[in-house]
Amino acid sequence: MKTYASFDGTTISYHELGTGPVVILLHGFSGNADLNWFQPGIAQKIAAAGYRVIAPDLRGHGASQVPDDPKSWPTDAIARDQIALTAHLGEAPYATVGYSMGAISALRFHLLSRSTGRLILGGIGDSVADEFNTDRNTAFRAAIEAAIEGETSPAAKAILSRAKATGGTLHGYLGALSARTYTPADLLANFTVPTLVLTGDQDLDNGSGPALATLIPGARYIQLTGTHLTAVIDPAFPAAIIADLDAGR
Repeated sequence: MKTYASFDGTTISYHELGTGPVVILLHGFSGNADLNWFQPGIAQKIAAAGYRVIAPDLRGHGASQVPDDPKSWPTDAIARDQIALTAHLGEAPYATVGYSMGAISALRFHLLSRSTGRLILGGIGDSVADEFNTDRNTAFRAAIEAAIEGETSPAAKAILSRAKATGGTLHGYLGALSARTYTPADLLANFTVPTLVLTGDQDLDNGSGPALATLIPGARYIQLTGTHLTAVIDPAFPAAIIADLDAGR
């Protein structure tokens, strides 16, 4: 893996594969780039289709650095990491592809950077268009805090096991939740980038995918097969991503 120093000096690790227009892949909460994009073969298929895949481990996750105090993370820290990534690469992305928290961060990246690249959002629905930026993950937060305190409830044990399996940290997860910002519907209505929304037919974790697509001018929606966790292994997922990428060339 390669690394770069982000806007606040945090070291971010990333995978790079293939040549061609840059496609940034942003993984979901408590995962990492390998789990979300490489193990299912998605990154390899995108690279084989003629693209330069850049897949970071988001801060607090995988091999990337964890700032000490979760409450010290700046708002939009993960989105700002991607702005620093594009400066490091010296090239704006042709497309940004995000899944779950990665898709929420991709929206913020496009908003803050005014990127003109394509946008592909997986595993999120219209609940991310939250006018008040409400933290919708109180159960996650409670489980993480319980695990930090050494509690052994099923939820606490599950999130601790997840961190150990993916190389993340509990404090990193708390920081990601603290820094996360949603994008209100009135701002989504001003997006002018080509956008594709993809969700599983059994994924209700973040509201309605079709409803999210209606909030972004010209956005398209494609339904995958699976839940929030299993939709990434549907062969239709990488196929839809590559078709959308190719449509803009």
